[in-house]
Amino acid sequence: MEGSKLVPIMIDSGRKISKSEPAVEPRTFSQYQLLEEHVETFLDGNLDVLFAGDPDAQSLLQVGRQVPNEYKGECDLVALDSNGCLVIIEIKRDPKDARARVEAFEIQAIRYASSFMRISTPEELVEQVYAPYLMKYQSEELAGNDAHIYATGKMNDFLRGNKCRGSFNNKQRIILVASGFDPETKSACAWLVKNGIDVSCIQISPLEHSGHSFLLVERIIPPPALEEMLSKVTTRKVVRPVLPGNGGERPKKAKLPTTQEMFEQGQLKAGDTVIIKDRPNSTATVVDYRYVSYQDKAYSWNAWAKEITKWSAVNIYANVMMNGKTLDELRGNTDLEGDV
Repeated sequence: MEGSKLVPIMIDSGRKISKSEPAVEPRTFSQYQLLEEHVETFLDGNLDVLFAGDPDAQSLLQVGRQVPNEYKGECDLVALDSNGCLVIIEIKRDPKDARARVEAFEIQAIRYASSFMRISTPEELVEQVYAPYLMKYQSEELAGNDAHIYATGKMNDFLRGNKCRGSFNNKQRIILVASGFDPETKSACAWLVKNGIDVSCIQISPLEHSGHSFLLVERIIPPPALEEMLSKVTTRKVVRPVLPGNGGERPKKAKLPTTQEMFEQGQLKAGDTVIIKDRPNSTATVVDYRYVSYQDKAYSWNAWAKEITKWSAVNIYANVMMNGKTLDELRGNTDLEGDV
């Protein structure tokens, strides 16, 4: 998070901790002679890294790259999330690149989001964005198939799997990605979030250690709420029905357990068999709350689900099944949407 700092330390055989010479060296993309287009190419198909392996992250189907609008602007990346929202992802290598633009980073993204608001059906998204993207950037995935037919199948599969056809593009989200954000951009985005606009600023910073390069991923805006950091009572709450005379208000939904907490409560155990919904050949064996074994290879839950679905990111709770129920159902989510 903002204000975070890497402090190199050494731990000797006597378990004494002492400060060390910097072993992890912060780097910049420009030091590696990487341009914005290189970062964009990396994120194309790897959007899950923006959520740092969070199993609660929404499913994402990437549908576009360098999508033009009528004013000759080009949106870097476009995805569809499990709520049916279009996600506009704008990338700048660093704050210097953002300042070099005539138009502010966040304003540029807002303009693109307003253009995507006009897409009203999945068929329009396939025709205008998804099929052209597959033809230009993902020809290997097509494997000779007709782009429109293939894109339509993938789109319908995603919408059906996440039960979000009825909410298709009711809302647009914006994700700004850079190795750093200047105070003015952060201030503007904080104001947008405060006023109900779904904007995230995600900082991706290169690091180097012992000749290996790493990427530190941090969500700067919106910062985690204090409520997210509080420990949760694991006793399942009783959800009472709405009764006449109480104003028609529904009770607030209890915070649902994570895979780790499901393990602690015995809802998941090592050796359990799990599959991806509607994917009969996806059977895997649970290793622990972080990993499953699929075809004799260990995968994180998200990596296994991505391997099967070919989506950019997958909500495992909505799409992983055990004993005929999704993880969402097993953990007591009573607010599941019915089939569209």
